Amino acid sequence: MAPQTASQTLGLNMQVSGAVTADLNYIRPEATLTPEVFYSGGDAPQRYNDAYAFMPATIQDGRQTHQDFKIHTQGFQLATAPTKLADFEDESLIEDIYYEEVKSIVSHITGAKDVFVFDHTIRFGKANSRRKPAHHVHNDYTERTAHSRAQERLGADLFAKMKNRRMIQINVWRPLVDIVQRSPLAFCDATSINPKDFIATNIHFPDTDHVGEIYALRKSVEQRWFYFSQMKHEEVALIKGYDSLRDGTARFTPHTAFEYPDQAPQIPPRKSIETRTFAFY
Repeated sequence: MAPQTASQTLGLNMQVSGAVTADLNYIRPEATLTPEVFYSGGDAPQRYNDAYAFMPATIQDGRQTHQDFKIHTQGFQLATAPTKLADFEDESLIEDIYYEEVKSIVSHITGAKDVFVFDHTIRFGKANSRRKPAHHVHNDYTERTAHSRAQERLGADLFAKMKNRRMIQINVWRPLVDIVQRSPLAFCDATSINPKDFIATNIHFPDTDHVGEIYALRKSVEQRWFYFSQMKHEEVALIKGYDSLRDGTARFTPHTAFEYPDQAPQIPPRKSIETRTFAFY
């Protein structure tokens, strides 16, 4: 199936660019509970414990700030990267064709020498989709889980060969609609985050006793949020989930889907693919 076509918003009284104020799902400032996220594994939405609450945030449009966002500074970067793959319903084609494209994108943008794609997720914001846009502020890995995940997915032998090299984890996020007009992705500028605001969070998966760990974020007035309005299918956003370097470079990048406050109900859901990589210098 080719990318889904989004409806045009001409004639609709709806903001799809410029700075917006939207509710983001943060950790409550006064929360003392360990945050918990529960994935349903089905049509039901994710659930959260009482550590979470939606709170308003101003999200600047990165296209209008004229700021040069860089993966190693802000932790995220927009790039134009057309794909040769037309059928994102075929898992084998994604792995054979798209994974190679993602490796090239990550290597080119980050300067990493060796890039390994280890999985992907297609998200679709419709009612009967088991993987919908994630509406909680999060970073996919913590200081503890980045290396354990890399060893698990790369294998102990390969990971051992890489252990003395700088390692980064990069997600490559691409719309599978012509233009994103619902559930865009917001990124928190890594230079605006105090490390004390990262909160280790438990993730519970269905049909298993395994409990994962990510970072959630406690809200702070210093944090700066950005999105790229009306992202197109030929564009990708790179998101850094981890960096072993500790010299002031961006190491973690909280991000989340959000909704426009005046969202027109007839706008179709967002569909996207996020492809996950570990890379080494």
